[in-house]
Amino acid sequence: MNNIKLIIFDLDGTLFNTKPGIMKAIMKTMDEKGLQRPSEEICDTFIGPPIEDSFVRVYGVSREESKNLSNCFRGYYGEDDYLYRTEEYEGMRETLAELKKRGMKLALATYKKEWMAVKLCRHFGYDEFLDCMHGSDPEGKRTKAGIINMCMEECGCTNEETVMVGDTDFDAVGASKAGTSFIGVTYGCGFTAKEDVEAYEGAVAIDFPKELLEL
Repeated sequence: MNNIKLIIFDLDGTLFNTKPGIMKAIMKTMDEKGLQRPSEEICDTFIGPPIEDSFVRVYGVSREESKNLSNCFRGYYGEDDYLYRTEEYEGMRETLAELKKRGMKLALATYKKEWMAVKLCRHFGYDEFLDCMHGSDPEGKRTKAGIINMCMEECGCTNEETVMVGDTDFDAVGASKAGTSFIGVTYGCGFTAKEDVEAYEGAVAIDFPKELLEL
């Protein structure tokens, strides 16, 4: 990791624990649409991937129906009472501050709608640590690798100088397609063990945010 100049973070399950607000918005959406509420275990699988894909996977609905469900979900989740129902991971703020002090460039690459991600980071004051913040576009056409590439271009760093930090397979695959190194976290809603992360060639696993400072 000695040649790394840019660290790109996923948001849901990596930078923040957004599960409380997301679960509340999903339950509200299911009640409004007359669908069965998912279990908490199933709800965890909604955190990270594009929400449209999750509705298709869990409920077996069509893409058009999934789009309607997603719009309903975002209508709730975009409200402050839902979006700000978010928890900071212990040690994350201090870790970001120390990485900046060491001269690292930091960025955000998430599947969450970009305006939501920026609003959330600004609310918690994390924007002061991040050199750039990018997320999903209104049409949902951006890929994870594409968002990672946007961050590298804006920060002026190559893939060899960049590492992606995330908690799901989507982050690991996105990093691989973008040609960056990958660090998987086990404290989010995705990976639950270091073995899950290390299944990806060259990937490194951490259990706590502050472990980033040791790499």
